[in-house]
Amino acid sequence: MYILINSDQEADIFPEKKSQRADGGKGDGCMQNRTDYAVTMGRPEHPGAWSEGNRVGFTVVLPEGAEAELLLYREGEEFPCQEIPLPEEKRIGLAASVCVEIPAEERLEYNYRVNGHVVSDPCAPGIRKTHFRHAGSSSRKGEGTREGVDREEIRCVWQKNYGVKTCLPVIPYEDCIFYKANVRGLTMEKPAGVRHPGTFLGLQEFIPYLKNLGINSLILMPLYEFTEEPSQTESFYLLDDSVKVMQPSGGDQKKNYWGYAEGLYYTPKLSYSATGNPQKEFADLTDALHLAGIQLLPEFYFSPEAGGRQVTDVLRHWLLTYRIDGFHLVGQGDWISTVRTDPLLKKSRILYTDFPASVRELRSKKPQFRNLGIYNLSFEQAMRRFLKGDPDCSPEEIAGLLRRNDSGCGYLNFMADQDGFTMADMVSYGEKHNEENGQNNRDGFDCNYSWNCGEEGPSRKKAVRILRRQQLRNAFLLVMTGQGSPVIYSGDEVLNSQGGNNNAWCQDNTTGWVSWKKSRDTEEMLAFVKKCIGFRKEHPVLRQRQPLRMADYKKTGYPDISYHSHTAWMYESGQTKAGIAVMYSGGYAEKSPGVPDDMIYIAYNMYWRPQFFAVPDLLDGKQWYIKADTSSEEGFYEGDGIVLEKTEGEGKVFEVPPRTVIILVGK
Repeated sequence: MYILINSDQEADIFPEKKSQRADGGKGDGCMQNRTDYAVTMGRPEHPGAWSEGNRVGFTVVLPEGAEAELLLYREGEEFPCQEIPLPEEKRIGLAASVCVEIPAEERLEYNYRVNGHVVSDPCAPGIRKTHFRHAGSSSRKGEGTREGVDREEIRCVWQKNYGVKTCLPVIPYEDCIFYKANVRGLTMEKPAGVRHPGTFLGLQEFIPYLKNLGINSLILMPLYEFTEEPSQTESFYLLDDSVKVMQPSGGDQKKNYWGYAEGLYYTPKLSYSATGNPQKEFADLTDALHLAGIQLLPEFYFSPEAGGRQVTDVLRHWLLTYRIDGFHLVGQGDWISTVRTDPLLKKSRILYTDFPASVRELRSKKPQFRNLGIYNLSFEQAMRRFLKGDPDCSPEEIAGLLRRNDSGCGYLNFMADQDGFTMADMVSYGEKHNEENGQNNRDGFDCNYSWNCGEEGPSRKKAVRILRRQQLRNAFLLVMTGQGSPVIYSGDEVLNSQGGNNNAWCQDNTTGWVSWKKSRDTEEMLAFVKKCIGFRKEHPVLRQRQPLRMADYKKTGYPDISYHSHTAWMYESGQTKAGIAVMYSGGYAEKSPGVPDDMIYIAYNMYWRPQFFAVPDLLDGKQWYIKADTSSEEGFYEGDGIVLEKTEGEGKVFEVPPRTVIILVGK
């Protein structure tokens, strides 16, 4: 229950204090153009700042016992025009809340002073930087003139001059092609070809590239106003259930380029704005992505100590204000239980490390819309081991990861993420090279499941370069032919390298930025990735809504999925090493209403020698065509492909070259 305070009580509830300077009494300034706006009790359940007509509300959570004032500034003025005390006895719990009568035509900014320190509102809907120049002044005779001093201050604002006009229809997990990027790093290099590099506006200019690639879902690394300067103590964030990603400590402090830190969660990052208005620029970006048919999922980091209400309030704000389509949540905490059950977020995609209890519950309910998505390292780590032919890599594990799907949630499959090597570095380096991070190469993962193909780092050897490109073609097909939703880490499609740095969290430079320099190799890889995406979209049997059962429950003549090796219909580990073949029955998916998909047979041979695989006979006079072969530079063949040469009897055997994926299409 909240008590209404009438105007006669205001003077008693919020007593006037003597004018104070914004620097806590230290400096040369004084309160400018003093105002005396009426103040009443606010709404402590509403965080941040909001406006209703001429009434502007402010709510902030304060440390117990802290002295605090709300500071109001006229736009561009250095010192506050009004200071409003927030006495502890008038707070509700730890929340101080006031409502101020401010004429709509006034252009004001605000901050808080807490225990003598001027701080920003952690729930501010917007911020701006204000610069002040203190002119040079005369000093005592013989000492010359003092230099002018520049001072920069972050100010909070509540005025809204932006709005998102679009709302994208839901794209189901089975149809999603994800692309993950850093707002700044994606377009900073000149070959990116944008006029506003490193900003929301520059990313908006980049949309045609994403559309042409075949992307319909964009994950962006933290874009809220995160803290760029790390603390003096060693810190980490939890990437997975038990993976701690270390950040340097002490000494040479590095800039937090990635953004996995706490910050002002309610406002887009000011330094990502080309216009100085990040709220409007981000809203325009969201509209432009939606008009291109691309859904937007920003990443948010929350500490284990964050409360469930705090986290859901932040996510609701971005959903309702910017109409974004989902979130990738990073960090570990009990708050995830609150997020997954929040009714306003039920139609928003929520990506997280795992939801074990939720998935079991949802599996029985079979929801119409799967909003939860599992995003962790299990696919990447196993597939990297498989890719380099590790003898202890279980084909059964690989088969399970390729078909993993769930009626209660989605799965995201990737071979590279910001933590670890890029895909190009995955086949070029056997060891990390993080010396530039200033920690004597101690930071970052030690185990990357990578193989340099015979030489560490850049190579001029033709055989090494050919093998690396072939391994990358294999890797992209592993991602694109799994039942889970594929994720491409920005730049992997054009062979972007970080020089072996597998923890570029502080590399806001050419190491951490995507390189868009064109070459024959980059153009060929880009073309191949486009064909991979196109093939996946063309064949719904590779991206089904329900889990596959390994049974012919529709009586089509084939099980929905089956496994093969040197012998058809079974896997023989004695005969087939570091390889497996998977066949998908086209009768279990439709290209269009009433039109079944083709039969798809994929042979994965990651062994260093050629191996033979058996392929079942087709019914109704159909025959097998070779559609893709990663041992060739082209990768994909045009049209139907090349007819597979027939041999007599059930289980025709054909040879697959070393470290090669071959796709057969039966039609």
